[in-house]
Amino acid sequence: MISFALADPGDLVRQAHDVGSLVMLQVTTVAQAVQAAERGVDVIIAQGGEAGGYCGEVSTMTLVPQVVDAVSPVPVVAAGGIFDGRGIAAALMLGAVGVNLGTRFITSTEAPAPEEWKQAITAAKSEDAIKVDVINDISPLPGTEGFHTVPRSLPTAFLDDWSGKREAARRDRDRLRGQIVATTQAGRQHECVLWAGQTAGGINEILSVGEIMRRLIAETEAALRRPGRDRV
Repeated sequence: MISFALADPGDLVRQAHDVGSLVMLQVTTVAQAVQAAERGVDVIIAQGGEAGGYCGEVSTMTLVPQVVDAVSPVPVVAAGGIFDGRGIAAALMLGAVGVNLGTRFITSTEAPAPEEWKQAITAAKSEDAIKVDVINDISPLPGTEGFHTVPRSLPTAFLDDWSGKREAARRDRDRLRGQIVATTQAGRQHECVLWAGQTAGGINEILSVGEIMRRLIAETEAALRRPGRDRV
């Protein structure tokens, strides 16, 4: 992923194009999408604030159509808040050419995520997936650079403890960052951070990727065929 906080992002896009690669960039604001289009990005992912990981403030439903209008004819992919075929159909109706799903596929049998992470998602409500500013205190990049973003996670003992001690977290950031990395590498991610979007509330079972895809396709087709879908 190319960060527009870098000195010459246009040069990076040109370098990718020179070797025959396409460039896809994820954005969280219309302004960022316009900058990406001006620099020749081939596909733009418009990610709403419902998403897991690092996200902005604007919701997917609001962001996607604005980005589509602002960067046309650059294709736009919708992300954030989508976990079933109804969400995919809605994204297509908003002008997106496709979708990018994260949390739904963390809870697939093939995903290398620890079982505790998967179970936490299937047991969570949407409101459990909260933005955790303390992660930016511990690891300022990429969240505090350029267009400010804040990661979203399910609660953990680590986050519960340090979210109330942000100044102390900034002072102790090197050790805490090392703790997050070490537990993740050891397969104990659930001890520190459990990245997840608000779609966690709509995900209640762990399925194979094949079964997830079959359901998504069937649900999307059914939603797009639904009588009255073209009415205002």
